[in-house]
Amino acid sequence: MKKVGMLCLSILVLCWGLLGCTNGEEIPSASGVSSETASEEGGPVVICADESFREDLKELISYLAATGNETEYELLVLPDDTEDREPELTRLRTEIMAGEGPDAFILDATIPGTVTDSGEPLEALFPNVEKSMYSHLFLDLEEMVQNSEIIELENCNQTVMDVGVAGDSRFLLPLTYTFSTVMVDKSALEDPDYTFSTLDELLQSDQETLKGLFSFRTFKLFPNCLGVLADYEGQNLLVTQESLQKAVEQGEAFAEFQDEQYSQSPAVRNGETSWSAWMELPYDETEYTVFPIPNPEGGVTAAVTTYAAINRNAAHPQEAFALIEQLFREELVTQTGSGFEVNGYHYCSTFSFGVNSGYLSALPVKEQLLLDYIEPNTQETTMASLRAAVERIDSAKVYSDLDMDIYNLYETWHWSYGRSEEPLEELVERAISSMEMTLAE
Repeated sequence: MKKVGMLCLSILVLCWGLLGCTNGEEIPSASGVSSETASEEGGPVVICADESFREDLKELISYLAATGNETEYELLVLPDDTEDREPELTRLRTEIMAGEGPDAFILDATIPGTVTDSGEPLEALFPNVEKSMYSHLFLDLEEMVQNSEIIELENCNQTVMDVGVAGDSRFLLPLTYTFSTVMVDKSALEDPDYTFSTLDELLQSDQETLKGLFSFRTFKLFPNCLGVLADYEGQNLLVTQESLQKAVEQGEAFAEFQDEQYSQSPAVRNGETSWSAWMELPYDETEYTVFPIPNPEGGVTAAVTTYAAINRNAAHPQEAFALIEQLFREELVTQTGSGFEVNGYHYCSTFSFGVNSGYLSALPVKEQLLLDYIEPNTQETTMASLRAAVERIDSAKVYSDLDMDIYNLYETWHWSYGRSEEPLEELVERAISSMEMTLAE
């Protein structure tokens, strides 16, 4: 980007942060805007979505129309191409700051380590959507969610769903999430029943095979081994220079156990903690143990990968919600090619919650439905380990620019092979300083 463009973007980012100065301002609720008033304003319901959602949402809109829903929906799709995406993001941010913009958002969170064809991560409309949530950019959906017969909060992962809650209000609706794990063939372990609560516990154990398998997968530690990174309500960074440096040193301690026999070991089941990987387990006769990457407290931190929200200035909040709540339908969790049938036609039979951050790399927030679905044909030991791993989730966040900073720090240090021009202490100090500045903007 040219220098002039960078200057304009910097000014826009500053204004973006200042938009959060709304303390004491009444937070609008979707229930406070009548559907009749919204309809009188005319125009379609505009849904802003990432390119990866395009086909899924087109199918969902067609399904609603087939059921008799007469609402006109319009998709505003964000380009995947970096050159086209930047000006579109700038335009949208300007509109939102001016009290305008789309009715709703269905977006990916950038997963650390994922890049575009250009080798760079795709910039998000909201680089830190939790921070934006506390800046009152979104509508309070709590009453509509409680009244929904489709969302059914009691069937969702409560810890993950609470990411979208601030006080008595609910601004974000997580759709999919993941957590870092390594899945290992039990028969390959010295102690098939071994478990650990902290990374130090594993490092100090006599489980040489497990440490060897982890040694080639140290990137799985970051950033989730550090847990939740910030308190957005208090605007405080929770990760410290000490905790970040310790995490990097732990990663490198595991790397010391590298041996060729572990690099491509068949004992590790490849694939992320995702819908697509778990749906393959009924066809696998191997008994696996799932080792989730623990956070500093010994629990597990989940990370939201896709989410929905409604613009606080939406012209059609209820109509937007009518589309969003469809994303929580049970059929989209357990469908195996059938989708929704209306008059003999099947809609959403290949629904995947996008490509980049959806079912290929994450789980639905109603993961218990998925577990119940695969259990009858999955090894009993594997199922018990999967359920135990999910039960260890005690905190959650939405992937953000802070997570990217930590991942990039470890990547820089790890691939320097100890030959970095800067000492680790200085790299960590600079990363923490950058994160503090990001949080304060």
